[in-house]
Order: sequence, then structure tokens, then C-alpha cells
Amino acid sequence: MYRVVFLAALFSLAGILPAHAQFASSDPLTVTVSPDTPRPYETVTVTPSSTLIDLSAAKITVSVNGRVVESGGVQSVPVTVAGPGGTTSITVTAVASGQTYTQTITLHPADVALVVEPVSTTHPFYLGGALTAPVGVVRVIAIPDLRTSTNARLSSSALVYNWKWGDKVLTDQSGIGRSILTATAPVQYRDAQITCTVTSQDGSLVAQASTVISPASAIVRVYPVDPLRGPDFDHALPASFSMSTEEQAFRAVAYFFGSTPSLAWAVNGASASNDQDVTVRTTGTGQGTASLSLTASSADTSQSASSELSINFGAKKASNIFGF
Repeated sequence: MYRVVFLAALFSLAGILPAHAQFASSDPLTVTVSPDTPRPYETVTVTPSSTLIDLSAAKITVSVNGRVVESGGVQSVPVTVAGPGGTTSITVTAVASGQTYTQTITLHPADVALVVEPVSTTHPFYLGGALTAPVGVVRVIAIPDLRTSTNARLSSSALVYNWKWGDKVLTDQSGIGRSILTATAPVQYRDAQITCTVTSQDGSLVAQASTVISPASAIVRVYPVDPLRGPDFDHALPASFSMSTEEQAFRAVAYFFGSTPSLAWAVNGASASNDQDVTVRTTGTGQGTASLSLTASSADTSQSASSELSINFGAKKASNIFGF
């Protein structure tokens, strides 16, 4: 009788209670799964909760695909979901004050990988991954794996892609088959989170992944150029270089600029060339040292980088000079 009066009081105060109070009255047992879009074989955390039932005094049973995995004073339970195309059914039962409450959740594990492809400068044989340039173009490619059964993988072109940049939904680049996002990276020292949610057209399968776009600082490197073999991209020059011949060519490589930068070479502070390659020659006899500096800059992305090289020349040559 007390329970009937208590529920009536709840409904009579519905106008001043939070919105979840009525929801709790009609659905006294709530089960939360985290993460709620699990990948195949991922371990999720199953947590029962209630605003009406004293779960600390209840007997709670958690079953996975009909097999009991936890029973007693349960607060949260780790559950490993099925593999690709599989189904995991989780049933939580709470017995309190002679009443039994049950909730069942069915999970369909699915996966999506995000591949980030920044559009930034490197040399043509660069084996590493280009880094993101501030306010440069970046492509993000979603590679989904959604299956209705172990061997029935849905076509990526038939799936629905919903892209978000931070909290902003990118409606113009979302939709069926829109697995590639093209965006402008944030400014230097700002990060942006990109989230892609992929669903089957009937909404039964869902996968989600996020990645962080972090702009990198641009750099510029100087490489020696052999007259027969060309640039030696395996060996960026350190701060000092000794010339073994009367003539030496160098190549500039700008890394991680959003657009092709302007180049400026200088010898001992005097402007020398704006080309990608520069050739240094010694004349006279004796030995000496000269400074070769390089600056790369891009007005489009407000990026700049510089490098300076100390060149030692001529064991027995005069130090009067460099020609180009």
C-alpha cells in the first residue's frame, strides 16, 4: 500500500520534478553500456542503475547470450562482445522487495578506421607520413567494417556517414557513401577532433571513430646534390659541412607546408638565389668558412622555417669567395 501512495505522489509532483522522474517510474531499471558502439572483441562496461530501486539491497544477475557471468551485489561488469558480424545479448535482472526487473540490450559490434591524409609538402621519395599544415588541406578517409553476419560485409558505398568537426555536424559532407572528408586544418597550436559515425541504412549497425588533427610546425632541410646521382635525400646536412671539391650543389626541401613555399638562399647574409637548388664554388687558394642560410615561407598559410649551414672549404685555399 505504501508503494502505491509513493508512486501517486511522484505523479502528482510531475510538474516540479526533473524530466527523468517519469521515465524512471515507467522504467525502474536502467542499463548503461560503455562504450555504446563497441568494436569487435572490445570489452564494454555494463552498469545497472535505478532511481526507484535500491540496487545495493537487490540481487542482480548479468547474463551474456544466456550464460550468467555475474550475480549478487553487482555494480558494473566487464563484458567482451562478439567478433565481426556477431551479436551479443546482455540481460540484467534485479530482484528487490519481491519484484523482478529485467532489461536486455543487444549489441552488434562494428568497426570503422579513420585514415588521415594531410596535403602538405615533402620531397618526392619521402617514406614517412606527411604532417598536417596549419590551415592546410587535410583528407580523412573512413574505412568501415559493418557486417550482418561473419562473411556478409556491407558495401562501404551503401553506408551512411555522419561527420563532425568538434561539436559541429558537417551536414554538407555527410550522407550515403560519403566516406571521405576534406577539410581545412585549424591554425597552429589548435587541435580539432573529427568524429565519423557510420550506420547501415536501416540503423541496425553503428560504428564510430574519432581522430585528432594537430597542425605541425614547418621545417626546411638542406641536402647535398651529387652531379651523377642527384640529391642524397637519405642524409639531411647537419649544422656543418666540409667541401671536398671546388664545387658543391645543395637542394632545399620544405616539409609540412600547406602550399609550395618561396625559397631564399643567402651566403654570409647576402642574397644568393631563390631556386630550389644552389651551387657553391670556391676560388683562389687557402681555407675558410662561410655561412649558407635558407629560408622558406608561405604567405597562404603564414608558415616559415629556416636552416643555416656552416661550410668549411679548401684545406689550402684562399677564403675570398663564393660564386654561383
